[in-house]
Parts: sequence; C-alpha cells; structure tokens
Amino acid sequence: MAILITGGAGFIGLELTKNLLNRGETIIIFDKSIDDSVFAGNNRVQKIKGDITNWPEVLNVVQQNKIDTIFHLAAILSAISEGNPWASININALGTFYVLEAARLFNVKKIIFTSSMGVYGVNQNVEVTEDTIQRPTIIYGVTKVFSELLGLYYHTKFGIDFRGVRFPQLIGPGVKTMGFGQYNPWLIEAAIKGEPFEVWVPEDTVIPLMYIKDAIRSIIMLNDAPEDKVKTRVYNLGQITPPPTAKDLVNTVKKYYPDAQIIFKPDPKAVNVLKTIPRIIKGDIAEQEWGWHIEYSLNETVKDFIQEFKKMKGEN
Repeated sequence: MAILITGGAGFIGLELTKNLLNRGETIIIFDKSIDDSVFAGNNRVQKIKGDITNWPEVLNVVQQNKIDTIFHLAAILSAISEGNPWASININALGTFYVLEAARLFNVKKIIFTSSMGVYGVNQNVEVTEDTIQRPTIIYGVTKVFSELLGLYYHTKFGIDFRGVRFPQLIGPGVKTMGFGQYNPWLIEAAIKGEPFEVWVPEDTVIPLMYIKDAIRSIIMLNDAPEDKVKTRVYNLGQITPPPTAKDLVNTVKKYYPDAQIIFKPDPKAVNVLKTIPRIIKGDIAEQEWGWHIEYSLNETVKDFIQEFKKMKGEN
C-alpha cells in the first residue's frame, strides 16, 4: 500500500515526503509541476504529474496505485487566491471534493487535510478555539471551511477517516509561493543572502507562527493517532509563544545577522487582509486528544532555519 500526497512537490509536500521516506513508507507525489531531480533514484517515490482540478486524473491516481492514506495538501495560498478567486474555488474547494470522492470510490482508509487559521476571519483580539465561529472574509478561508465541512460530511456519511489541522503561518526555508504572511520566511532568507528586504506589514503586526518541522510533525502525529483518540477531527495547533511581532522576528534575525537590511514598508492590501487573522490560537484540544505540542521557540526556529537554508545551498 502507498501514501498519496497531493501537492507533494510544494513546500510542505517535499518536507513531508522526506520524513515519511525516513519511516520506510512508499510515497506517490501528485502535482502539476515536479522537478525530476527531486528524490531521483529513490524507488520508494513515484512522481505523477497531474492536476487536482482534473477529476479523471485524481480518480486514476487513486485507483491505479493501491492508496491507503492521502495527505491532501494541494491548494493555492491567500494572496494568489485573492487575485484569482475562481482558480481558488477550482483548486482548493473542488479539488478537495475530487479527492474525497476518489477515496470513497476506491476505499481509501484515511485522509489527512491541511487547513488554515484563515478559516476564522475574526477580530484580532479574539482568542481562537475549535468552538470559534468560522466567518472568513477572503476566498482562501472560504474554500478551506468548505473543505473541512465536506470532509466531515464524508466521514459521517461514508465512514472515511478524515482528519485535519489548521496551520498558522509556517516558517521554513525554500518557500516560493506568495502569501500575505510570507514576509516571515523571506526576511530571514534575505538576511542570510545579504539582500535588503521590505516587510509589507507594520512592526507591531502579530500573526500566529509555526516552524515547518513542527508542522510536519503535527500531521504525521495526527496520521499515527489511534482513531478512538481523534474525536474532534479538525484541530487548531497553537503557535510559537509568546506570540512575536514582526519586529520581534526582525530582532531575532539580527542576533545572527546584525547588519541585515530590513525595513518596514506596510502595504495597505496586506494589512487589511491580515486584520482578519487572529493573534492567539489555542491548541489545547490537539494536545489533550493526541499529545500534540510545539517544540520550536522563535529563536530555535530562526537558528534552525538558517542551518537548513545553508544546507539547501550547499554551504557550511
């Protein structure tokens, strides 16, 4: 049996694949664009080029490969979704439907879905829990709410073991896709490369953060959790605490790169969108049900980010 990762050639997908390979799993990466050099020569990775919006392609990849579990990561992020909401609906919402229906038709046991804190759309001063009402104001959040609810419906109606996490803003090296919160990893990369960077939010901006290694660990832990422990089904994961401001992140980066040229130049569009992101997200239920907790502090995140980025670039 194999594990299918939709959007497997993306930032989260590649990290997840590396971790699952280390556990001895057989992986199928399904993505529109896959670098042939990635995992070259590894006979436990199969790379299939396909479009999540093309239902026959989704059905075929599930039917033909004896899939046991699907990690459904395929999506476009907030900024791109706002620029093209119709594509967001096709990829983020209908893509989830195609995955769920393929799972139903071909008896896939389990789906792990990556959602987002963007599902809430609440005032920043609200402390978010799983009971907080979801009223997103951007299409990205709307498609994620749709996907969560559809997954829960398929669980109730058809018995599919649907599980999901709501990621905060992730920080990790190698992010290429634009999102309103991507100033976080990109300002670290700019400092490492000695390049200037303009942060498009005010210094006091707070959005919940998590390091990529914690994010990958969370979805693997959720996948491994016994089904009788997974009662809530879709979980908040919390965030780095205490919640850092954008200025806090810059100050932490400057501990390692004192001469980093980072300035603040707020973009009104980004500022307005991020006003709908809560500052504090609680991960208590995930901790209670399947033992989740965050390991990386802000300083540990930045330190490890620098080390991993240099490895990617072949530097010491």
